Amino acid sequence: MAISRSLSIGISSLRSHQRRFEVISNNIANINTTGYKSSRINFVEQFNQIYNRGRASNVSSSSGSGGLNPIQYGLGVRVGSITPDLSQGVIEATGRPLDMAIQGDGFFVYQLNGRQFFSRSAPIVRDSEGFLIDPTTGAVLQGYNVVRNSSGFIILDNNGISTLSKTLTNLQIPNNLVNPPRQTQSVIMGGNLNADAAVNTTTRTSVTLYDNLGAAHTLTFTFTKTANPNEWSLAAEIDGNAFTLATTTITFNQDGTINTPTEITINASDLNTAIGSNVFDATTPKNITIQMAPSSNRLQGITQFSGTNTVSFQYQDGYTLGELADLSVDYNGKIWGSFTNGRTELLGQIALARFANPSALVREGNNMFSVAPDSGLPILGTAGESFASSRIYSGALEQSNVDLAEQFTEMITTQRAYEAAARTITVTDVMLAETNNLKR
Repeated sequence: MAISRSLSIGISSLRSHQRRFEVISNNIANINTTGYKSSRINFVEQFNQIYNRGRASNVSSSSGSGGLNPIQYGLGVRVGSITPDLSQGVIEATGRPLDMAIQGDGFFVYQLNGRQFFSRSAPIVRDSEGFLIDPTTGAVLQGYNVVRNSSGFIILDNNGISTLSKTLTNLQIPNNLVNPPRQTQSVIMGGNLNADAAVNTTTRTSVTLYDNLGAAHTLTFTFTKTANPNEWSLAAEIDGNAFTLATTTITFNQDGTINTPTEITINASDLNTAIGSNVFDATTPKNITIQMAPSSNRLQGITQFSGTNTVSFQYQDGYTLGELADLSVDYNGKIWGSFTNGRTELLGQIALARFANPSALVREGNNMFSVAPDSGLPILGTAGESFASSRIYSGALEQSNVDLAEQFTEMITTQRAYEAAARTITVTDVMLAETNNLKR
């Protein structure tokens, strides 16, 4: 019976609006889910039943007839697609260094049981083996670890920065990580020697040096004014033991800047001889360079002006053993470790993934997405570098992008549409009842 078509149309509307309400309910349920992206359901009309496809115009002079439109009946509504809203959610500070949020496009990359997953959520914790994991699923955050030599030491580049592997892998920062000691190799001096000082006036200054195993030693310089104009003699001690320097006299120009030497080299072997132990690496060798003044601006080094003696050691680059004290993540996703010896070292970098069509990703639950046929393969890179418009914020999480006012409005319109569809079914039922009564 043709009138029953209105029943199936009404049912299609009830079914479709029930699906729409399910999407709205899910959005509202995830109003506080970290990194959640809301969805929108799109309706399309069901196929139409065509009774007549119409006719083209056939008018010629004063004869013929005009065209006719097709006659077709719609058969209801159905769900056409469900589209995710991937717009940026609010970034909220948490204070935890390993909580991370992405500003801009991209997804964090995870590995779980041999599969890759992608997420905008990263409330990361370190497990018992130092892997950076998602605490809900145990999925391991992916990125680039530092490169180590056969002894386990991090390989540094020419700038003294940790070298990163080019292979995407599980990010791991061992819980017992230490920063090995460094033997002092560079020392900088500065300050003033009094130009009006009497002959044989002395001034002493000391600095702590570190040997190859990180033990501290005290280097002392003694400056003595000589009878020669603009000249001071120099003597050195290590832990109270005297040793001979290659240069034992310092001279100054008439303008108060240092003349010679601007640099002194102390052989590591001479230090070992003075203290009676081979604790300074003399085989590489790691000799110590004492900069008395930079060649580009001698006023920044030791000077000889009238005034008090303020000459001192201002910097040395050695340090002792350090334990990991804290972690931080910068905008590029680089993970930095702060150690108890005052050092900060690069320990890894977080990778991001982009997709040609991120709307096509499959939701896997637990704030995770996976690759779908139409999403395209992940394009891997790093924030601020490969992906210049993306940033990673440490100590923050991206909140859900659900607009509650919008969802409530859609809930009202969905409810009214459902009620109207139900009404078409009840009216159709009355019409069918009247049709059945015709036999009486």
